[in-house]
Amino acid sequence: MFRIRDVDTSDEGQLRQWYDVWRASQPHRRADLIPSWDAAGRALSTSPPGFALQLFTAFDGDTPVGACLVNLPVDDNPTVVYADVMAHPDHRRRGAGTAVLSELERRARAAGRDRVLTEVFLTPGRDSGDAAFAEARGYVEANREGVKAVDLDAAEHLWDDLEAQVAESLGDYRVVTWRDRCPDQYVDSFGTALSRVMSLIPQGDLDLEDRDWTVERVRGAEERRVQIGLATFESVAVSPDGTVVGLTGVRVSTHDPRVAHIGVTMVLPEHRGHRLGLATKLASHRALRAAFQDCRLVTTSNAEVNAHMSAINEAMGYQLVETLVEYHRRLDG
Repeated sequence: MFRIRDVDTSDEGQLRQWYDVWRASQPHRRADLIPSWDAAGRALSTSPPGFALQLFTAFDGDTPVGACLVNLPVDDNPTVVYADVMAHPDHRRRGAGTAVLSELERRARAAGRDRVLTEVFLTPGRDSGDAAFAEARGYVEANREGVKAVDLDAAEHLWDDLEAQVAESLGDYRVVTWRDRCPDQYVDSFGTALSRVMSLIPQGDLDLEDRDWTVERVRGAEERRVQIGLATFESVAVSPDGTVVGLTGVRVSTHDPRVAHIGVTMVLPEHRGHRLGLATKLASHRALRAAFQDCRLVTTSNAEVNAHMSAINEAMGYQLVETLVEYHRRLDG
């Protein structure tokens, strides 16, 4: 019989124990694609704005054998729970994964949610069994994204030519870059652009609502990122009338800056055709490179059907490293 214990996120020992199980449960993935303890520990200790975060560990006796992250949106998507479900590889096929999933679904129902979303990473030539586990328990594929990474040392030489191409297409648009905090003059339109992200990106059958990025929400997210040690380099495309119409954000842990991650790259449809996506992506990478010389890798992901974004990533030197499959299941009452 497995015992479930909530993690006291103010207790570093409990949090580290959870993290060690979570990380060990992904042996099929490249180690540098999994956030290190230095990068992840502070983020796991608090809930992101607009979410209620729960962590729990499954024990067999005194041995931790499974881990789960439960993230409940509280301001939007009220029927959904996002989750990571993990079983330690030394304890698989003994019921640990099933116990973790059962507890997750129990909590989802108790919170009034009727749909669980979870992710599986597929690495070429290394079958973790995670997809088979999800499908055997009634989860179906909702979306599929290619996860790509760029070696900055190897790819930076490509950027000069790409920036020349951007200059030819930019017209009256311009690119503005900041670190951590959006300038007051752009924050309203920046939030307005962010509020359209979910409806503009391909999301398969995920059926997720847009979030309303008010000024207060933007500032709250910025403050939390700074508090947990994330440096954010945001580059935006500004239209001739001074509003934000495209954006790319790159985030890196100041505690372990070796690997950075793209948040969102998006251009509003009515402003496409000026290579604004490429322009903002190049600018954010330049800013990251200047501030963090120790950063060697940047990762991103986009839907496999998004050929335009895939072309931008490939032009910048990104290469496919794994596939992210998003599964969901509608719960019975």
